Amino acid sequence: MLLDFAVSQSPAVLYIGAFTGSDTVRFVSSNAEAVIGWRPADMVGPATIWRDRVHPDDLRSYDEAVERVRRSGSNTQEYRLETPDGSYRWMRDQQRLTTPGDPRGEYVGCIVDVTAEKRSELELNRANAINRAIVDAAMDAVIVTDRDGLVIDFNAAAESMLGYSAQEAEGVLLCDLTMPEDVREESKRSFEKYRNGVADRTINDRFETVMCRRDGSRFPSEVRMRRVEAGGESFIVTEIRDLSERAEAEAAHRRVMRLLHDAVESLPVGFSISDSDEKVVLCNRAFAEPYGATPDELIGKSRDELVERLHPRIRSFNGIDVGDKAAYMAAVATRLGHPSAGPSEVELDDGEWRLVSAFPTSDGGTVSIRTDITRLKLAERALRDSEMTIRMAVEACPVPLGLVRARDGLIIYESPAAQQLFGRLPDDGPAYTTGYFVHETDRQRFLKTLIEDGVDGMEVLMQRADGEEFWASISARLVDFLGRKSIVTSVYDLTERRAVEAEMTRQREALHQSEKLAALGELLASVAHELNNPLSVVVGQALLLKETATDKSIALRAEKIGSAADRCSRIVRTFLAMARQQPMERRPVDLNRVVELAMEVTAYSLRAADIDIRLSLDSDMPPVWGDADQLNQVLTNLILNAQKALEESKSPRRVKIITSYRDRNREIVIKIKDNGPGIPDEIRSRIFEPFFTTRQVGSGTGIGLAFCHRIITTHGGTIEVDSGIDGGANFIIRLPVTRMSSAAAETLPQGTEAASEARILVVDDEVAVAEMMADILEDEGHRVEIAHSGSQALDVIALRPFDLVLSDLRMPDLDGPAMFDAIRESRPDLVSRIAFITGDTMSARIRTFLQNSERPYIEKPITPQDVRDLVNQMLRETKIASEELEQ
Repeated sequence: MLLDFAVSQSPAVLYIGAFTGSDTVRFVSSNAEAVIGWRPADMVGPATIWRDRVHPDDLRSYDEAVERVRRSGSNTQEYRLETPDGSYRWMRDQQRLTTPGDPRGEYVGCIVDVTAEKRSELELNRANAINRAIVDAAMDAVIVTDRDGLVIDFNAAAESMLGYSAQEAEGVLLCDLTMPEDVREESKRSFEKYRNGVADRTINDRFETVMCRRDGSRFPSEVRMRRVEAGGESFIVTEIRDLSERAEAEAAHRRVMRLLHDAVESLPVGFSISDSDEKVVLCNRAFAEPYGATPDELIGKSRDELVERLHPRIRSFNGIDVGDKAAYMAAVATRLGHPSAGPSEVELDDGEWRLVSAFPTSDGGTVSIRTDITRLKLAERALRDSEMTIRMAVEACPVPLGLVRARDGLIIYESPAAQQLFGRLPDDGPAYTTGYFVHETDRQRFLKTLIEDGVDGMEVLMQRADGEEFWASISARLVDFLGRKSIVTSVYDLTERRAVEAEMTRQREALHQSEKLAALGELLASVAHELNNPLSVVVGQALLLKETATDKSIALRAEKIGSAADRCSRIVRTFLAMARQQPMERRPVDLNRVVELAMEVTAYSLRAADIDIRLSLDSDMPPVWGDADQLNQVLTNLILNAQKALEESKSPRRVKIITSYRDRNREIVIKIKDNGPGIPDEIRSRIFEPFFTTRQVGSGTGIGLAFCHRIITTHGGTIEVDSGIDGGANFIIRLPVTRMSSAAAETLPQGTEAASEARILVVDDEVAVAEMMADILEDEGHRVEIAHSGSQALDVIALRPFDLVLSDLRMPDLDGPAMFDAIRESRPDLVSRIAFITGDTMSARIRTFLQNSERPYIEKPITPQDVRDLVNQMLRETKIASEELEQ
């Protein structure tokens, strides 16, 4: 409390704090509010309270000072501290650690308001600056010397008068700079007496004398001297005035000229007056500056002398290259000698510009005014560069841009891209955007939107100069151009984008359709697989019955059963081929023959429905590589679809089938046309989707066209539909003509005897299939054993030898691949005599196994001949391998 009472009577605020721990200020003297504006309670607490009130420009030095206190134990700094009213006051803050090196970091601070002191310093600096400006602006030479007579200050007038620069004069005796050499020593002695306060008749407070310049020239002058005491030191201020023109007649003229000179000197432009002899009688510093001279140095100079003197500094005169000096002199004489010729522009070598204007005076002289137009020229150049940059950017911009007068749509400017878009040439003359809009309603909508919010990407139908219409996206804004409302527009041609969008939509639909067909194919493959085993039994037993029957009627019935089962087998194989997305049995196919076979199936039905069928078949068509049965199903399905569609039409009803070969595209085209009701546009894109049908419930499944699409696609072709000329449907099939495989199925050569009797193991979990295969092989004279699982087969193989093993792949307990691996481990000699019969080639695992095992296989449903060919081929290969081994 005593400390606080004592400090409260002081202009300094005392505070105590610590750097360690919470880094807080714990005590602030009660006079804080009177000194710094804040109550002590406002400043006690975290040290950040002080820091947050320090002026932002002083924060860095403040933090550095605090850090110095931490390191060295004390520091004094000055900074601006914010007051409660938001203003800032200068403070001098002294901090000191109470115990240097103390880990607690306790310190004592003393802060004093030095705002008034700071303001005084600023005022003093300002006063000194004003005094300096006044001295430098003085017309007389003003020279300040120290107690030893050495120059310490030398104003501009002194430089001009004496010919020395301030730097050259500094530290030199004044007499050495101003007095002629013959009186210099005497002047030095007199000047020393004056400095010491001793009266002398030569030098006193005011006297006239003759001085000399740096170049040795002398001039009469008036000298005024005054002793000045400042800061405990003695100085002498000397003023020197040139009295060269003292004549009374000249005095009046000098006064007038001085007034005129002051007026001219205050002008911001270069100014000069020449007499009738074209000699300068008056000019200002701005006029003399380009010559590198003072105005006085130019007085009396002729125009030709000035022109020649300025020539090295001139880059151009009215756009004329001044390299040819004679041409330059003639041009200047023409322009400046005839004021009515107008002003001239002069470019100096330092990049500055002057506008020179000349006006005649009443006494035959000339007034010249040189205006500094550097900024104007730089602005013009910047504007030109900017315009050039903008024009280059606009000209190179691929987006069509234009500037249009809002009042009537007149095109003020359009970029090359815009001219190309609308089919205009640069010299086509005036054009109006009103003709670019196909529909006037679009133009009115465009203008309304433009006025309200501006236009961004409005899609409208536009037309080119030749009338061609196209969709475009237009964006625009209203601007003020040369005081008129104008429209800046950009137009984007949507033709390509719309085509891309349409193609993407088509591809999405195609992908969607393909995914549906793939799902359908998987379903059909699953169903087909389940049918394989019973179909194999039906087909095999029917053929066996036909071959072994002695009664012709029984053989005939067996043949009919076999034909029906074979038809089912072909359908199942077609399903499997679709699921695999590849034809099953490719061979050269005559498409004209396929059309004729399809007509044999459908001709009666068409005639019964009173439908006229016409064929236009190209006789010179190459065969395609494909599956004739599948292609026959496609044509049959399309013909029957046309029949269904024509049932709702009136006579005459027609179906026309056309085939042709296009050599350029190497493709065969098949067209099936009818004159029925056609297919509506809104459903045309969906007709190849699985299960999509427009028929009543029970009349159609929506599978037929999906099958057609899948079969044609797996043949590498395309199928599409459009509207015919007479309004009906027009299905178009395109199939590629490719190089056909030269590989032929290996068959038993004519005259080759069947293999001898063999012992064969048949492995199949389907009892009927296994027994049917046994019947086939036993009829060929082979001895057959049956195993109904892979593990059972391994047990049999371990007991007895076998020439061949024919195994199914999918079996319970131990399937075909597992059995094969076991045989390869225990009986590697038997691996080359294993073949497989399978109804599951859809599985990726099965396909990989068949590929890696490199063993022959046949697919279900099987025929007796398939089994015989497989067994005979394997027995022949085994025999050949044995003979080679013996040799």
